[in-house]
Amino acid sequence: MPRLPAVLRPLYPRLKPAYVHATRVVAPAAVALSRFGGSYLPTGVVETMEEAAATSGGHCVTARAPETIARPPFLGYPQDLPPLEPATDTVVPRLAVAELPGGRILGPHRAVITGAGDLLWELSLYFGTTHPRQHPLFLNPFPGPPHQVAGRLGVLASRGDRNYYHFLIDVLPRLGVLAQAPDIEVPEQWYVPATSRFQLELLDLMGITADTRINSDEIEHVRADCLVVPGLASVVKEKNTPWMVEFLRQRLLTEVPDAASRRPVYITRTAGTNNRAVANEPALISMLTERGFDVVDPGAMSVAEQIRTFAGASVIVSPHGAALANLVFASPGCTVIELFPPGCVLPDYWRLASSVPGVTYRYLSAWPDSSTAQNRPMAIVSDIAVDLTALGTMLDESTATA
Repeated sequence: MPRLPAVLRPLYPRLKPAYVHATRVVAPAAVALSRFGGSYLPTGVVETMEEAAATSGGHCVTARAPETIARPPFLGYPQDLPPLEPATDTVVPRLAVAELPGGRILGPHRAVITGAGDLLWELSLYFGTTHPRQHPLFLNPFPGPPHQVAGRLGVLASRGDRNYYHFLIDVLPRLGVLAQAPDIEVPEQWYVPATSRFQLELLDLMGITADTRINSDEIEHVRADCLVVPGLASVVKEKNTPWMVEFLRQRLLTEVPDAASRRPVYITRTAGTNNRAVANEPALISMLTERGFDVVDPGAMSVAEQIRTFAGASVIVSPHGAALANLVFASPGCTVIELFPPGCVLPDYWRLASSVPGVTYRYLSAWPDSSTAQNRPMAIVSDIAVDLTALGTMLDESTATA
């Protein structure tokens, strides 16, 4: 999301729920109006992929059974600062692949609609929504007609896929889900965003060639003879499972640098364009460069360069942000210190780091101001003032235990 002006940041946690509520209120009227423009909005809802297949003449198979992941403690400074969301063992539901005859994908948020006209809620969850009628697709009652695709079309696109994290962690692992369902025939074409530099580079690295892609950024409404829809491995609570990490490492990590050649790195965010800017970054960079850190901006690097940088890091210090998706490629022995606004500690990248073999994770935040509400929306938009003394102590401790 674009950087919000300081005056709007306190309003964001209130504006998002209001937006979601308003969408739910207008949804019935939007569905009624849609009848005069092609009836392209979904008229019903199915909760699960199995139900979607059963009610539309399709087929669904389980690719992975449910599993429970034991994770290490969520540690950092201040020691007793509670995360905004529970940091506990993660129960991961089953993952499936559905074949949906006449299925559609509608809108920039990638809603899945069955041939029977039902919204497939399991695969259409959107940020901050808890009910199908809250989905932003209901804000447009007159979407254009679908682009018809002959044959089998594999769906990789998902909500938020213009973001590096969501593309790497949500989109690409769908290939790994499909690979674990050998009874499902591989599609001839793929529905996937293919616009930005990182998307094109990652698709090429994964072997999804240009001649097999239908760009979901250009064609936002599509219907296929058969829609092949793998489940989403991490879409709820950033599950970030070990199998998913291993899949991405096997497909994208070409080498693990020797431990002696690894260097500490600080991940900076492009100045002036991102939320969660580091307010005292000049002082922070001065401190870290004195300790031998390299300063890198992943947004200015190719995907291959990002992979090499994270694989070659002995220590990673970074504000919370999408670049930390590259922790997937960190090498055994690496220590990660994630920087947060006061009181806004989130366990997303702790889950990811704990699924990477041999990586140690720590957070760095501060006690919140009692006058400021602390929640995920505030964590997303608030800037960060780093406690340099606490960071120095944490770095000394990581060196001592290395």
